[in-house]
Amino acid sequence: MVLHDLNLAARYADHVVAMRDGRIVAQGRPAEGFTVEVLESVFGLSALVVPDPATGTPLVVPLPRAPRPALEEV
Repeated sequence: MVLHDLNLAARYADHVVAMRDGRIVAQGRPAEGFTVEVLESVFGLSALVVPDPATGTPLVVPLPRAPRPALEEV
């Protein structure tokens, strides 16, 4: 199955595959596939990965993006 909800995939999948541009970047158990490094390289996502208190599976917590400077009006 294809899931783009990382937390659902981590909770219910036995094996995950992370891809970018048609290439496999990481695969294995959710704890192996959902690392900070993989999330950054595949999704450009800054996040914490912590154990889900209910299941112990990885829980992806996105971090706020740095504010962008306002565009100057022309």
